Amino acid sequence: MNFKDMNILITGGAGFLGSHLADSFVSKGANVTLVDIPSADTRNINHLLEKVNFIKCDISSSDEINKLPEEVDIVFHMAAIANQIVCENNYELGFRVNVQGTFNMLNFALKRKVKKFIFPSAASLYGKYPKYVPIDENHPIDPTDSVYLTTKRFGEILCDMFYHKHALPVLYFRLFNSFGERQGGGYLFTTILSQAIRKGNVELWNDKPVRDFTYVKDIVDAFIKGAETKYCGGPINLGSFKESSIGDLAEKIHNALEKNGIKCKINFLNKEVIGPMRLLCDNTKAQRILNWTPKTPLQEGVDNTVRWYVENKDRLA
Repeated sequence: MNFKDMNILITGGAGFLGSHLADSFVSKGANVTLVDIPSADTRNINHLLEKVNFIKCDISSSDEINKLPEEVDIVFHMAAIANQIVCENNYELGFRVNVQGTFNMLNFALKRKVKKFIFPSAASLYGKYPKYVPIDENHPIDPTDSVYLTTKRFGEILCDMFYHKHALPVLYFRLFNSFGERQGGGYLFTTILSQAIRKGNVELWNDKPVRDFTYVKDIVDAFIKGAETKYCGGPINLGSFKESSIGDLAEKIHNALEKNGIKCKINFLNKEVIGPMRLLCDNTKAQRILNWTPKTPLQEGVDNTVRWYVENKDRLA
């Protein structure tokens, strides 16, 4: 699909995934509108502000939605309270932004007759302890484990409702462990880097758990292919379909840091693991529908991410 001069709207546009999507669509010649709350940290998009339309808007307010453009072809609804602790401590905020905000954006997209509405959901809906691995889209889900997951499941249901009741062309993904430059604090990758760069010493509970890591540029590629496909509905899993232990990831980060002149020690405390020992995404559906598989080797993604954080130490929590 040729995105030149298409009108792309990205909510949560100043965030991790939103800013990377913006980079890609600006490079493709699209007319990009980024939407984020008035208090948003814009450091992820400062390099883009002269090339995009940036609108400060609280999407949970139906009145503020009126600030958004009339002409929109594709909506990427990335805005959410993604910090699970914040959601747990403030149920009202979590539901207002993640559920009411999603409803408002779906309603907006319906009125604008958009060509596609893309929504990211969470692979953690499959539960703390998967019943089988690799995990495909037929795996049972448990949205009751946290407020955040409950709101994400409501978002999926709203997408299904607007698709089946109003024929709005929606597509939603379930993301496994994505990582890359500009990712916020509180995630495994940025936690390791923060300890390593700031303290020179990393403490991790256990090196044995296995996870599925996907570099951000591959996630962006999947989102773009989602906009291009005629397929509607969901979910579609996004993950690498490759296993990496926490120990292996830590070693790759350690090696990348040494390449950048930073030495650190990584210690494993051999504590009992809380949560699953093994998580692995079955991305067969994404391969079939989107013709998508991640292309970035884990070490390359780690090298890129570490280099960026070494150059931007102020972005670590």
